[in-house]
Amino acid sequence: MTNEQQRKVLPSDKQQLLDVEGYEVFNRELMRKVFPRIVAEVRAIKPKTKVGDIIPFYFAIMSYIDGNKYRADGSINARFGYAFPSQERIYEMTGIDRKRHKRLTEILKANGILTDVRDHYEGTKRFLWYKPSFSPRISEDGYLVNDDGEKIVPDYSVILR
Repeated sequence: MTNEQQRKVLPSDKQQLLDVEGYEVFNRELMRKVFPRIVAEVRAIKPKTKVGDIIPFYFAIMSYIDGNKYRADGSINARFGYAFPSQERIYEMTGIDRKRHKRLTEILKANGILTDVRDHYEGTKRFLWYKPSFSPRISEDGYLVNDDGEKIVPDYSVILR
């Protein structure tokens, strides 16, 4: 039996997408457990907030991850694993006003979905680099689990003042 015959049959054109590497991996449990929990928790504190925007915000960031460990010259790529869409590009993709990006970023960070957000300057131009977690371990009640086996429980008191 050939390798191609052994492959699992995939729906629609998913196999084509995988073959050409035009995709990014995400943990489906984020959509099933984590994001609904976050939305419920934040709405319990601030009922009228548009916290559901964390979902398109997160996926806009995910679509810009730099997967090149090395630069063309062979040196280590400092932004490997980071996403770097501009605030304007995120707005164009999602319609989420730039003023709200900081709070959404803080919510994702507090929940362990973004592990790092750093400022990067090229001359006088400022960029934000986001490092998303692929969230390999998620508890049954929708919390990310860190390397020590502990749930990452967010504290929204500062974020939602």
